[in-house]
Amino acid sequence: MLTAKDRESIALKKFSLISPVLNGQVKNQKDYFETICVKPIDMPYYGFRMYSPKTLMCWLSDYRRGGLDSLKPGYRSDKGKSRKVSLEIADEIRKKRSQMPRITSALLYEELVKDKVILPEKLSRATFYRFLVANPELAAGKDPENPGEKELKRFSHQRINELWQTDIMFGPYISIGKSKKQAYLIAFIDDASRLITHAQFFFFQNFVALRVALKEAVLKRGIPKMIYTDNGKVYRSDQLNMLCAGLGCSLIHTEPFTPTSKGKIERFFHTVRQRFLSRLDPTKLKSLDQLNLYFWQWLEEDYQRKTHSALNMSPLDFFMAQVHNINLNP
Repeated sequence: MLTAKDRESIALKKFSLISPVLNGQVKNQKDYFETICVKPIDMPYYGFRMYSPKTLMCWLSDYRRGGLDSLKPGYRSDKGKSRKVSLEIADEIRKKRSQMPRITSALLYEELVKDKVILPEKLSRATFYRFLVANPELAAGKDPENPGEKELKRFSHQRINELWQTDIMFGPYISIGKSKKQAYLIAFIDDASRLITHAQFFFFQNFVALRVALKEAVLKRGIPKMIYTDNGKVYRSDQLNMLCAGLGCSLIHTEPFTPTSKGKIERFFHTVRQRFLSRLDPTKLKSLDQLNLYFWQWLEEDYQRKTHSALNMSPLDFFMAQVHNINLNP
């Protein structure tokens, strides 16, 4: 009999297979599903099984309607959910977006109302926007036939919260009584703006500390579509996978032995060492809280507001210029 843990593991496996489509990482949805269905898929509890592209399409549809719980065995994906965006309307939205790929979401809604595809009393702007969030390939500025298209320079995302990088840096030692304890800096950086969505020193580099840092980042800056990290044990935990899947964001790991792939977070850590830690006298630190207060003051007054050479503006200004792209609802 399936346990709660089995059901969670199955849901996470299904999410890992559909998340590249959810977050615009594949160019052709049909080709992607056909490719991964060529070989048996190792499904928790059930073992290796063959699945059809149509089955994966159903998982994708279920997730968009009911979130991660809808991928657990025995869940009715439409239970208690309003299905206001019918398949017919969804097709019309995609058709209109293909005709007008550059207009904003607000103008897209107005065009569909003008064409009488959408009746405002039956499909509100809020519901329409939620549908667009669930279908990132329909975002303004993207070609629906090629959702992976980038308009900025290589290795840089063009919109905030499309991808965050995260890592852990060894920090200073703090005197606790007669002993000393090392602090660790856990940080999340937005790939497009270089804004630090949250960073904090902890005495431990474990899941509990990581969860606190991620929660603060999401509360302050919204939910990212993807989180990019290395293969450290804490980033490979089932707990983190479950947390990210619940938020609807993909957890992506670097390939082994490619440390430069997380260049932006590594450059930030270099900046912390040069411009913050180099001016700090560790012998005067009395607590972890004091270290974080000093650090947050430097972060807000210096790094976040200092003009970035690659952006020609500060990370904070870049991020705030796209504040309309923030998603606060998983």
